[in-house]
Amino acid sequence: MEKLLIIGINTRGLINSAFKLPYQTYSVSYYSTLDFKVPYQEKHILHQHSGKSCGFFEREYTPDKLLELSLEYMEEVDKIVLSTGISPNDFKGKFRKFKKKIIGNINTKDLENKYKFYKRIRGEYLTPRTFKIKYKNDISEVNDIAKQHEGTSFIIKPLQGSGGYGVSYLKYDKRNGFEDNYLEEIEERYAGYGDCDFLVQEYIEGMNISSSILSSNKKSKVIINSEMLTERDFGKKNSFKYCGNIVPINYSKKEYNIDINHVNNVSDEIIEKFKLIGSNGIDMIIDKKSKIGEPHIIEVNPRFQGTYECVEEVLGINLLDAHIKACAGELIEIPKPKAEEYSIKRIIYSDKKIKIGDLKINDNIYDIPYKGVIIEKDEPLLTIVTSKNSYKNAKNIINNSIRKINENIIC
Repeated sequence: MEKLLIIGINTRGLINSAFKLPYQTYSVSYYSTLDFKVPYQEKHILHQHSGKSCGFFEREYTPDKLLELSLEYMEEVDKIVLSTGISPNDFKGKFRKFKKKIIGNINTKDLENKYKFYKRIRGEYLTPRTFKIKYKNDISEVNDIAKQHEGTSFIIKPLQGSGGYGVSYLKYDKRNGFEDNYLEEIEERYAGYGDCDFLVQEYIEGMNISSSILSSNKKSKVIINSEMLTERDFGKKNSFKYCGNIVPINYSKKEYNIDINHVNNVSDEIIEKFKLIGSNGIDMIIDKKSKIGEPHIIEVNPRFQGTYECVEEVLGINLLDAHIKACAGELIEIPKPKAEEYSIKRIIYSDKKIKIGDLKINDNIYDIPYKGVIIEKDEPLLTIVTSKNSYKNAKNIINNSIRKINENIIC
């Protein structure tokens, strides 16, 4: 039996798919929660203990930690699959020789560097105006960009990264400029990023959507499109942190005129342009002001996306199996989703420092922390995934689950 290693921040979904395939499966992750089904071998960074804090993800996670934990397994296994939080470009030094075992895209440097990606597609596709700054060296450059483009709203974000971490809206007023000490506050917020470059990017008000694509070395096809959810969708105006998806897109939002055929064609073209294989995603924004619903391209995720479980739920496929086959040259037949069936994923973040009770209360609740642990403010608490025959029913189940979760928080 072949040996398969899955590496990522949270490998639960992929591990559940791997159990259905003929592999001896290994996992290395940041999280390992109460509902994590342990494969043949596993290691993880965060160990939860009753009465102790789970800490702060951004401060404690690095890809290097995952690689060090994975080293022993890399020697043993035949195949490696990467999930969110780890890149083939992280395989340096003593890890370089294991890149040949990765099933998926190997050279993703020009995609994960968001400015290089922007430069390669601007002029060919619709994109937000984007500027790169040496943040540590010249904070005033942010002010200059804002002044030169009066009437345009901007966000600032790290050159590399995912999940909406480190993304902030720039509060600029064309009359008064930035508020007193605002740029200093932004600089302090990003102090932990060291010498990292940043992007100042035009903010497009609209619907965040994601195309899920399967591709071999000969062809690609969009398998489904989804709406991405961030904390801004739930009232946190200056937070772009990823917190879930609606799969497929909820077309009842009539204020958006989405040309889905155009979205699919653009997605296929970009995948083929960068010669990507396996399961990939393209993030874009449909401008709320646009009458034709043309997408602004934001970035490519050359690996599994946060929509993973929802896609499996709606399409009834094993996406890990489909990814492995696509990388070997075979694109599976994708069934059409049932009419009016939706799967919604919602990541719940703690709005204050809390202690957890028993949260194993519904079969649609995942990533469940152990009883008695402490979750810090703004850290992920758990994930809710539900599938129903209407958007309204799925949304109601999410809301009922949130109510039950709140009842089982100790303090």
